[in-house]
Amino acid sequence: GEICGFRVHNGPSGSGTVQFEAVVLDRSTGEGLVRSKEPLDCETQREHSFTIQAYDCGEGPDGANSKKSHKATVHVRVNDVNEFSPVFVERRYEASVPEGRLFDRIVRVEALDADCSPQYSQICFYDIITPNVPFAVDNDGNIKNTEPLDSKHQRVHTFWVTAFDCGKNRAAADAQVVITVKPSCKPGWMGR
Repeated sequence: GEICGFRVHNGPSGSGTVQFEAVVLDRSTGEGLVRSKEPLDCETQREHSFTIQAYDCGEGPDGANSKKSHKATVHVRVNDVNEFSPVFVERRYEASVPEGRLFDRIVRVEALDADCSPQYSQICFYDIITPNVPFAVDNDGNIKNTEPLDSKHQRVHTFWVTAFDCGKNRAAADAQVVITVKPSCKPGWMGR
């Protein structure tokens, strides 16, 4: 009548017997605990499946003739932790725009995150960290100017952008953005 142990068998992924074990917590009720023998990593494998089978203590002093239960399938989903920070695809982004106009999008910055879950792998927002620049960035990384640019006033604008994943991890390294303002051609007389 008592449960003496559990056997873990490989599942479809083949990971069961290597990574998991089951131990008996209460022989009379058959309560047990399934645990991993080694750390699990969501980025390596998100889910594990295997079968488990209980066996009783058998008859006689040596426990011979033990009986086994039907096999049950166990599915383990590995929860992600926010272990990775966003990384920009490029360290430097460059663009040129003509002066005197507003643009909805001058250049797009992009960061990626290696975490496995949508919560931690998605970039939730970008932020321009250089103060007092006439530019804004949206949550998709699109940079636009917030006022018309004047090449005579400032020919090149250089500023830094960072990214945050949805777990609030900041980019490991910020990206530099360089925007060159091209003068517009104006008809007119030269000389006297």
